[in-house]
Amino acid sequence: MKIHPAITQISSVFFSVERVEMYLIKSERNALIDTGIHQSPQNDIAPALKGLGLTLADIDLILNTHGHPDHTGGNATIKSVSNAQILIHTDEVISLQDHERSFELFFAPVLEAIFGKEFLKEEKARFLEMAGPDIAVDRALEDNDVIPLGNECELRVIHLPGHSAGSVGFYWEKEGILFSGDSLPGLHNQTGGLPIISDIQAYQRSLERLQELPVQLMLQSHPFRGLFLPPSPIKQREEIKQYLRDCSQVAEWISEAVSRIAPDMFGKPFMEIADKVIATLPEKAGFKPLSQIPMPRFNALTILSALNQLKQ
Repeated sequence: MKIHPAITQISSVFFSVERVEMYLIKSERNALIDTGIHQSPQNDIAPALKGLGLTLADIDLILNTHGHPDHTGGNATIKSVSNAQILIHTDEVISLQDHERSFELFFAPVLEAIFGKEFLKEEKARFLEMAGPDIAVDRALEDNDVIPLGNECELRVIHLPGHSAGSVGFYWEKEGILFSGDSLPGLHNQTGGLPIISDIQAYQRSLERLQELPVQLMLQSHPFRGLFLPPSPIKQREEIKQYLRDCSQVAEWISEAVSRIAPDMFGKPFMEIADKVIATLPEKAGFKPLSQIPMPRFNALTILSALNQLKQ
């Protein structure tokens, strides 16, 4: 879908119900923001490029908003046919170059808390299938780095930790456009799952930073919803200000609920604690118990990380 004369949105569906959005910026150097899962280049990206008179070989830069496999799984396929340069924040490099280690560090703890150790082998296989082959990073990004694409298009790297340690937005300042990836998960989607946040404190700081940017168009990787906004990956002008307020409000609710409930439940099963926390959140947020959402694998990370911060 054409969003701007230089920007095309490309959608990819995985696990039948999940959808990730990628964005092509067509310029002197063609940049693709995120690459979906391992099958996305052939199933979704290549057909979309064909409609624009391009092929995978015409991609010059792969800009990963973060290292999760539904955003980076197509990197190796595109690299193999285009020699595109792969860029990601320095804190996410391990997520591309060592998928097994990334799984053990960032995903195994929450999966074990939900399903138990006996399911880790199966979950790891699922993760590695999405992630595709390990691949080297060509440039590790830092906050405020500038990526020139030509034709008066420059993207500034905005480090937005919270969803993950190295989540970033790519900000086309001249146009007021922010490609925010998953860094602002709002109230997640219509399934009733929690937003996926690995560090609520860092997330709240990221939200404060964004409130100072004059963003006119925000392009996200999933159809996130707000308290007063329906699920959509595209938010404009005043919607953005409201959405940022909603993000902040929900983070405060979750943080306060964990701080209030968890101390009396230490030693209880994680799922029991998580569902107790969710049950105390305002009904208007629309969150459901983990047992009632289709894929609770990573939504529970928000509560697990808040519990770990509380213990420190």
